[in-house]
Amino acid sequence: MVYDDIFGPWGRIVLIVLAAFVVVVALLLIACFLTPGCLGYECIRKRKREAKSVPLRVKSKENENVKLNDVSYRSWRLGSLYEDGSNGTTNENVSVTGGNFWSTSNARLGCTDSSSTLNLVQKDKQKTEKTQSEFPTELTISLQFLPPCDETVTGKFVIGIEALSGLPPKQYNCTLEPYVALNIVKQSWSHRKRQKLHSFRTRSVRHTANPIFKETFVVANVKTHEIKEWILDFAAYDHDKYANDTELCSFKVSMKEMKHVLQSPEIHMFNFRMKPSNLEFGNILLGVSYLPTAQRLTINVMKVRDVKFAPAVSSLSNFNPYVKILMLNGRTGQRIKKKKTKFVRANLQPEFNETLTFDVSYNQLDIVQFLVVLCSKTVPVEIPANITDQQSDSEDSVTMSYKSKDVHIGKVALGKGVRGSTERLHWFSVLQNPRKLVTVWHVLK
Repeated sequence: MVYDDIFGPWGRIVLIVLAAFVVVVALLLIACFLTPGCLGYECIRKRKREAKSVPLRVKSKENENVKLNDVSYRSWRLGSLYEDGSNGTTNENVSVTGGNFWSTSNARLGCTDSSSTLNLVQKDKQKTEKTQSEFPTELTISLQFLPPCDETVTGKFVIGIEALSGLPPKQYNCTLEPYVALNIVKQSWSHRKRQKLHSFRTRSVRHTANPIFKETFVVANVKTHEIKEWILDFAAYDHDKYANDTELCSFKVSMKEMKHVLQSPEIHMFNFRMKPSNLEFGNILLGVSYLPTAQRLTINVMKVRDVKFAPAVSSLSNFNPYVKILMLNGRTGQRIKKKKTKFVRANLQPEFNETLTFDVSYNQLDIVQFLVVLCSKTVPVEIPANITDQQSDSEDSVTMSYKSKDVHIGKVALGKGVRGSTERLHWFSVLQNPRKLVTVWHVLK
């Protein structure tokens, strides 16, 4: 045989050993690429991660300079969320100069180099987003009517607010402190005029989205025909120590449609699904920019439009708007810093054009949140000193002044973990475009 001539008497054994060695090596290579933990498997997995880690429309060498804790914002898929900018507006042009610590890639945001204003979410998408409810809220109440027995014992209507479940989350990362407000409204079925008769409110329950109240309110000296014209207006609010209380959801019950409650003195339990509230108090134009070299973030408060100050402020003459910005810790909800603009007297369309600067390090970009609050300043009022029991510091002074607490109108939150899509995308567009002023209209809630 040929192998006998080449390898001698051991030729057949040598060929068998070589063939077995080749087969074993091939099997080991296949197992290395298929078994987790092996070198080949990890190399393939690493390449797949690199291919999926940056979901951008265009990959360029500029992205290699991106740092800031490896920018965990990539997981939000920025390129797929922004619009093509066909209906956007351009208000300001800011050029980028100097060395870029943080690479600017406007292809991610679907905007040009000269544009600093982004139309992040279209109006149609905002309307559809409002109608969707991820957490349906349910209100449990009890109703009982005790009819009058004689002239001494009058009729009583007992309303029990038992519990709430499935409240929507807060705008920014802070725990809820919900309570329920009840207004009893009298509706004139012929003239369609309503009159507020009674108002009640439960206590606030902290750190929960499913509060249990178990509170009872009694309306005495009522008759059956009077209750039939009532409308029970329930509204769930979230108490905010930094801004105005937010109306989360509401529901109205017409007693005209619940006659069986008035026919028996038993306690009737009900479970209603509440409708999410979408109260808006105006629009505010904010321009935000971040300077990586100085680790400084600036918020330019430009102007406010279509402000709805009632019923927080009684009249336009008492409406003195200004904007307060709170820098919060997104994990604990604690206030880090506070700044505010000057106030404008009796102006429904105020223009501030003030820039407020905050020192924000790289490590704080994932944590920090900014709460922008539109407030109305209460001007101190002078009152005669003899009306109050307090004594004046000066014997010659005839009048003294007192200062009441400023009124909060509406708010909007900016940051990585905020709930609003427009607010969140505005924040990420600022981080992806350092040294550029990104200007966006926001809705005050």
